[in-house]
Amino acid sequence: MTTTTPSTVSRSHSGGRTRVTGAVPVGRRFLFADRRRAALTVLGVAASLLLVLVLGGIFAGALDRVTHYIRTSPADMFVSQAGVRTMHMSASALQTDTADRVTQVPGVAWATPIAFASGSIAGPDGRQLSYLIGFDTRTGRGGPTNLVQGRAPGAGEAVLDEQAADQLDIDLGDQFTAMGMPVRAVGLSTGGTSITNTTVFVDLAEFARIHDDRISYVLTGLDPGADPDTVADRIRAEIDGVTVQTREQFAESEARIVTDMSADLLRLMSTIGLVIALAVIALGLMTATLNRLRDFAVLKALGARLPRLAGAVAMQVLLTVVLASMVATTAALALAWLLPLAAPTVQISITAAAVAQTTITALLVGMIAALWPLHRIAALDAAIAFRETR
Repeated sequence: MTTTTPSTVSRSHSGGRTRVTGAVPVGRRFLFADRRRAALTVLGVAASLLLVLVLGGIFAGALDRVTHYIRTSPADMFVSQAGVRTMHMSASALQTDTADRVTQVPGVAWATPIAFASGSIAGPDGRQLSYLIGFDTRTGRGGPTNLVQGRAPGAGEAVLDEQAADQLDIDLGDQFTAMGMPVRAVGLSTGGTSITNTTVFVDLAEFARIHDDRISYVLTGLDPGADPDTVADRIRAEIDGVTVQTREQFAESEARIVTDMSADLLRLMSTIGLVIALAVIALGLMTATLNRLRDFAVLKALGARLPRLAGAVAMQVLLTVVLASMVATTAALALAWLLPLAAPTVQISITAAAVAQTTITALLVGMIAALWPLHRIAALDAAIAFRETR
């Protein structure tokens, strides 16, 4: 037999029964006794975990991009039409003097209007869905957070995301169409393009020419030390027909509606990935236990009780899943860095919470699958086990 036996063995004087008194790390020795098989098991589990992490990371990355504008806004609060709590798939219309009225509310440091519409932009290499945002270029609030090239737009001009510009073959100074109207690219921003859409910024007057002259939202900054809930209550009391949310609440609402819209697709992708992953994990770890049943039977004949054998199996599962999780996390982080270089609109977001949840799930499934074959040891004759392991 291999080096999987206990370190010390003593004989009970009362019953003549051999029992285990040592505490050799049997699970670790079982795992690494055949290093090739151990490597294959770890890599198989790692590949399964990687599948789950990447599927979840792609959706999390897309969600991060969709809410990028809100999360990076300098505004502390967003004011919208009553009942409107998102930008995505929403239409908000406010009175043109709403921003001025919000500015008069105690606790408000500044307020600036933006106009918002969904449409598309077109360049030499195709067309892409887009959010069109009109903002006050005099203050810059409500415009692109990260302007990497060029300047703020004026009449007949626009700032678009550099990833969309690259995909549509639009350079600074080139003309393209936004919602069917010609504009010239004078600036490039970043962080506003996701798998589904991009973001284009124009001056409020240009937005009125392209779409209409309505105001959609009012971005609001608070005085230092002002309580957001108190200021929100004051705005609602002073101005009828509005919804007031903090930046965090607005981003959460946006993320929630995008998640709800993608729920069926996300559920299907996650279910398929999870089933495949769990099947591979269960099969791999169950096979690892089955391959060691004779060794477990010999240990039982030497006095090891079933709880100790189960502990050895559990340690083997723990080591396998932890090693696999480390490999999968490293590979996922590498993909998160490399994939945007090849496909800039695809962003993978790997979080510690996602890694922990995936690892814990794998541990639970692995424990059940690996411990299940141990019930066969109870019916396995020790003499036969000794003969078969010679």
